[in-house]
Amino acid sequence: MAIFSATVAAALAGRTVRRERLVRFDFKSESLRLWEGGHGTLRTADGQMWAGAGQLGQIGDIESSIGGTAPTVEFSLSGVDPTVLAKALSASDEVKGRLVEVYLQHFNEDWSPLDGLYQTFSGIMDRMPVSAPPGSPTRTIKLVAETIWTQRGFAPFSYISDRDQKRLHPGDRGCEQVAAMASKTIQWPVF
Repeated sequence: MAIFSATVAAALAGRTVRRERLVRFDFKSESLRLWEGGHGTLRTADGQMWAGAGQLGQIGDIESSIGGTAPTVEFSLSGVDPTVLAKALSASDEVKGRLVEVYLQHFNEDWSPLDGLYQTFSGIMDRMPVSAPPGSPTRTIKLVAETIWTQRGFAPFSYISDRDQKRLHPGDRGCEQVAAMASKTIQWPVF
């Protein structure tokens, strides 16, 4: 099965093929769907409606996680009106730990979708700083998202310790020696 088969067929036939990046922000109070660089509303192959962010919205570089790194992605919106700004300033519980996804969608010349959505990024929203150039009434909101692998080094809900093991399973003695084993050298096999 080929990826983007209808898109490839349209391009090979010499028809116009458009590509747009779409972002879904899963805020606590609502899910916001935007398409980069356009005006009006787009309908994607799955029937969802996406609002145009115009020339004011921008998606930062999306990098692959290489060598154990967990790069961040910045989404920005400039020329923000006061109501959106007020929401952004009080939005820590709206944003922190929530999902953000970036997709590609191909369209033909009349903006009808070709093929399905293709996800290019899935991340966790972290913070939403607001900035303003000195002396300018224009505000810019940036939303910083981390990859889903950012917190992979944290303990899920507990540590491998005697205290946590007994809290989960009272009377279990399976982790009593963990602290003593941390820096211990054991010769094995012993001849």
